[in-house]
Amino acid sequence: MATRTYGAQEIEKLRQWLDTNQDSASEKMVGELEEVIAVDYPSKRVVATNSCMGALHIALQTIDVGPGDEVIVDPIVVFAGMAVMYNNAVPVFADVDQDTFNMNPRSLVQRITPRTKAIICTHHFGNICEMEKILEIARENNLPIIEDCAHTLFAKRNDRYAGLWGDFSAFSFNHRKQLSTGQGGFLLVNSEEYAEKSKDKSFGRIPSRLTWNYAMPGIVAALALAQWEQSKQYVQKDHDLAELYSEAVAGCDWLIPQVIPQGNWCANHIWAAIYKGDEVGIDYSFFMKSLRENGGDFFLPAFMPYGAFGLQPSPVYRYPIFNEPRAYARQCPIKCPHYEGQVNYSEGACPSAEYLVPRLFNTVISPIRNEKVEQYAKALHRTVQQFL
Repeated sequence: MATRTYGAQEIEKLRQWLDTNQDSASEKMVGELEEVIAVDYPSKRVVATNSCMGALHIALQTIDVGPGDEVIVDPIVVFAGMAVMYNNAVPVFADVDQDTFNMNPRSLVQRITPRTKAIICTHHFGNICEMEKILEIARENNLPIIEDCAHTLFAKRNDRYAGLWGDFSAFSFNHRKQLSTGQGGFLLVNSEEYAEKSKDKSFGRIPSRLTWNYAMPGIVAALALAQWEQSKQYVQKDHDLAELYSEAVAGCDWLIPQVIPQGNWCANHIWAAIYKGDEVGIDYSFFMKSLRENGGDFFLPAFMPYGAFGLQPSPVYRYPIFNEPRAYARQCPIKCPHYEGQVNYSEGACPSAEYLVPRLFNTVISPIRNEKVEQYAKALHRTVQQFL
């Protein structure tokens, strides 16, 4: 990652918060952060939140997603599907493209039913989805789009930032992200209608309707304010460091980096490739053993969402939280008197994702210092050369 710098500016912002944290003045830092974000992300409304998940939840609330509704999501990470279930609605999984790792528009079309209420598209690993086609499909079916931009701070497609395509977009300041405050995030609302409607979704002392408290703490806003100016440099450096990994596997036709379509500028929160060595007689576990012996100990075979311990790498609809289901004591939202559909979470539901996920070879870039990435890239290159 771009080595993070912290100094007098961060300390001063924290001091300002500490001086005012017993009165409403501390809340001004949240508003100040929203104004700073709006300069780079001009939208109808910016809402600083406690997390990216909180932002996704607010967006779904604003659309009035609830029991009996379906929301189309991708099957590689759990977060969009979980956000849907938090609203007692049913996640429907569209397949992905095996080259870009993002939602396949053709599969998206096939998942739309009269119960579909929205689409959440995740820009995986910093690579923006095929938004023009997804927008066309959404408009034809009168469906709002929520962009999951947890990986794509300042990523671009045809000179347009991720987050400025759909009706909503959710960003993360999680401890592993390019701008990290430990937790936190923000929501962009790009529709005039939803901007007004979303105003009663924020928690207040006496809310006008039942709401959840997803407010960003002032101390988190203080840190984000101090780091925002430098965050573009962090993202650029992560992008440049990811190129070292792609160069390390150049010429290898069985370890193929994620395809970045023409017009996309990838933010590279994660560098990822698809491993096809098993198809030419190179055992994956033996390759990983050799890589670790060469000093490449920060790569992961297959992709597992953070915290998915004890589970086999697979599309997330095969995980117990979706498949059994375990979301609520009465097996809502899938076994629900309001739901008249039938989900397909069985093997074969998303063939491309089922092929891809166990073969994903990846490493997080954002938490690693520059010299470590350089070390790991050399280790990867040495290991690949052994098998060529």
